[in-house]
Amino acid sequence: MKPKKINALISISGLILFFIIVMCLHFLRPDKNMLSCFVSEYAVGNYSWLMTIAFYALSLASTLLLFGLSLQVTSSLICKITLGFFSIGILMAGVFPTDVPGFPQTTAGLIHGFAALIALLSLAISMIVWGISFKNNHEFKKFARPSVLWGLTSLILLIIFIGSPIGLRGLTQRLLLVCDISWLLLISMKLYRIN
Repeated sequence: MKPKKINALISISGLILFFIIVMCLHFLRPDKNMLSCFVSEYAVGNYSWLMTIAFYALSLASTLLLFGLSLQVTSSLICKITLGFFSIGILMAGVFPTDVPGFPQTTAGLIHGFAALIALLSLAISMIVWGISFKNNHEFKKFARPSVLWGLTSLILLIIFIGSPIGLRGLTQRLLLVCDISWLLLISMKLYRIN
């Protein structure tokens, strides 16, 4: 198997692993309300190691996707920087656990929150700028407009998530994550198919 294909396969596997772990944690941690609890809260308490693995898998998957896209698509520096910021931000979110509501704020929690916010914003921008770059690539041309629309949807969902009432922030975050992970998975699968 070609190294580029292996790269894409590992990226796909990391994204699927992230999704499976988060889905399992919904059942393993019934004490967390999906409507109000952030996904990051699974990294504190029982089974915290699973959520940490999920963050690392997502970071690795997006880093490998960045390498794969950089080899396949002629792109601007902003494409690489924004997807790189997402990868680093998610890695930092895994290293520094979030604060659980009702407990005092910690430095680790502040770093986590800032890194996660920058990561989510960076990925939305990344979808848009990669979409613009896809216009000039024969293999990815049909993904150009959908990628831009996906990025705009991600930005709107991010704004909704930030502005949503506390009782619904868990739900709005999950909708945002579904949007983001589905774009990463779609592009990783395309990279796998063309290599």
